[in-house]
Amino acid sequence: MQKFKNWKELINRVLIDSGDFHNPKTAINGETRIDTFKSTKQNSLTEIRAAYMENDFLIYLHIFNPRVPGYNKYVENEYFYYYDFNDKNSYGDPGLKFNKQNTDGVLSLLKTGLKGKEVQYLKDNKVLKSRLYIKGVNSKFNFSYTYDFSKKRGFWNRILGQRIEKMSGIEKRKIDLETIFSGIEISS
Repeated sequence: MQKFKNWKELINRVLIDSGDFHNPKTAINGETRIDTFKSTKQNSLTEIRAAYMENDFLIYLHIFNPRVPGYNKYVENEYFYYYDFNDKNSYGDPGLKFNKQNTDGVLSLLKTGLKGKEVQYLKDNKVLKSRLYIKGVNSKFNFSYTYDFSKKRGFWNRILGQRIEKMSGIEKRKIDLETIFSGIEISS
């Protein structure tokens, strides 16, 4: 793989050269630069959002698609930490330093794509509840989250009331996350 001088150059080249994403639109939020890459695939609503600090730390790499509101809710609070791809340490300060270990980790994420599924419970074509199942690198790292998007149900009704999946008129839909982002081919 060719040498890159920073995160922005690496992510730009990898996503654009794959042919799967357009040149990004850039926004600045304080000291953070956010590049949003839209899919080139017809009818795809998938975007990849990369956020960088001025000191060239990668803060996040979010995959977003309006078809999976549960997954979107999950990633909005996910950030990289200094030691995310370090076997000996964990967490650390926010952001990934640009080095071989971290670039290999991020490239692996882009290559692999999303694994898991989102099970949605809809009424009148609106998602009221979402169960997100994420597959990790091995089964020890599988996890699930539940998100309640029903705005009319108050707190106590959510806790003590009828479960959404048991309500009348509820439709269940399953979306494999791989259909949102199956990964990209990365040239050597």
